[in-house]
Amino acid sequence: MPDELSNELTQRLRKAEEAAAYVERLETLASEAPALRQQVSILQRMEEREQHRNDAIERARYALEAANQAQENLPEIIASAANLVTRLAETLREVDTFRREATAALSVVDRMDYEDELDQITEPQEQEEQEGLARDPQSTRMIIAARHGSTRVRQMIEQLSPGFEVFAGCNLDAVPMRRELTTMIMARLAAEAESSRPQPRRAAPPPPPPQMSDAPAPVGQESGAVDI
Repeated sequence: MPDELSNELTQRLRKAEEAAAYVERLETLASEAPALRQQVSILQRMEEREQHRNDAIERARYALEAANQAQENLPEIIASAANLVTRLAETLREVDTFRREATAALSVVDRMDYEDELDQITEPQEQEEQEGLARDPQSTRMIIAARHGSTRVRQMIEQLSPGFEVFAGCNLDAVPMRRELTTMIMARLAAEAESSRPQPRRAAPPPPPPQMSDAPAPVGQESGAVDI
């Protein structure tokens, strides 16, 4: 009987010691859990960042390849656009030149009409003078001149070319870039015309006033008089 109890206690002790050792190992392993959890979290974040990094590099590589392919077309496109802009500017210059020529020619017509009207009032003016009803010649010329000049030239241009518009049929508002482009070119042409216009000469400053002398003028000759 004591031997059986001794054997049973021995077995229970062995199992208890094994359990204690197992628990101790579990406790040791459990104590490592926070550090292991942190390491796993760090590794996961590193893997995610690596994946994002690889995806971003792949997208960048694709975008750069697409940019390089698109850039290959730029020289031809820029050359074509520059040629078209040059043609547009030349056409606008041509339109302006011809309109100026027309204005100059019609200014001659207006001048001839003005001189004709002046000649036509000469004889009636003489007749009115004989009858005592003559008007002031200067006021008559002013009345005639008021009917001529730039306003009448514009009227004649409108009669010869009614409703003219530089950008007629261009539909500049269809695409915003059209109006921006034409505005830019018109401003450039206006600046060119302004720079090529001869600048008026500045008048020389007046000479300083003569110094007044306290000495009396010679008898028989006033100060500032000129001998003849």
